[in-house]
Amino acid sequence: MTWLLWRQHRLQMLLIGIALALFAVAVVVTGHDMANVYNAARSTCSANGTCALVVNFFSGYGAMLAAVQLTIAVPVLFGAFGAALISRETETATNVLVWTQSVTRRRWVVAKVLTALGIALVTSAAVSALVTWWSSTPNALNANRFGGSQFDTQNLAPIAFALFAVALGLAAGCILRRPLPAIAATVGIYAVVRVLVSVYARPHWMTPITRSVPLGQDGNLPSGSWTISQTLVDRGGHAVNGPGPALPSSCGAVIDKRTAGNCLSRLGYHFVVKYQPASRYWHFQLAESALFLVLAAVLVGVAVVYTLRHDA
Repeated sequence: MTWLLWRQHRLQMLLIGIALALFAVAVVVTGHDMANVYNAARSTCSANGTCALVVNFFSGYGAMLAAVQLTIAVPVLFGAFGAALISRETETATNVLVWTQSVTRRRWVVAKVLTALGIALVTSAAVSALVTWWSSTPNALNANRFGGSQFDTQNLAPIAFALFAVALGLAAGCILRRPLPAIAATVGIYAVVRVLVSVYARPHWMTPITRSVPLGQDGNLPSGSWTISQTLVDRGGHAVNGPGPALPSSCGAVIDKRTAGNCLSRLGYHFVVKYQPASRYWHFQLAESALFLVLAAVLVGVAVVYTLRHDA
């Protein structure tokens, strides 16, 4: 069975290896160069008291930055691979031929599942390690690993996403038994689940910290914090809806936006900011990774049980 799996998927493994090697070369070359430029810029800042170079020097790495951000789609590719892995054989009935030989149905499906999970695990771990290392310089400058695609492409989360995607593909392939419908269902369900979790679950893995911030101030939130919400409220704590409160006559003639803000601040208007501090980053990574690993385990169970209990 091992030899058969190698014969079937050696081309895919070769292509994955080549793509991973090319990506690694690009990451190492640009990562070292970017780190050197950043360190030199910091030295210039310390000597001259200006940090313009530090702020602007990332503009020369736009293509590589885009490539790193695009790794967010790697789990989708593994999901499509998992969806086609079993459905392609059930559609052509080649699995029945294998089952009539010395290979049992259980051994066949377990071997398929372990192959898909193994490829996804090794490849996603390698990609995540490369992206995390390359991103250490942008992370040092921006000090925000929650924002943008950083959370979804670094450390543990992308590995869990890849395993969930391939398990979802395996389950869809076993149930639908046709590659195109299985791939479409996998991509659609994966996208929906990821959006729902990132929008509705992720901000609440831990209760956000709430801080009152006067108008015209940034609140001095800890570096790297993730702002969940910012609400304008009056003295009584009631949220102000719309573009903003009407200026009372006591504010007199308003010269500019700053004058209006100062007046409203004296009248008790302020912002209520909810945020997650940077110190909770690893709690969020572990919590979200655990969720997707549990979902992956459930879907693998569905794929195996469905294959064993249904006719070819």
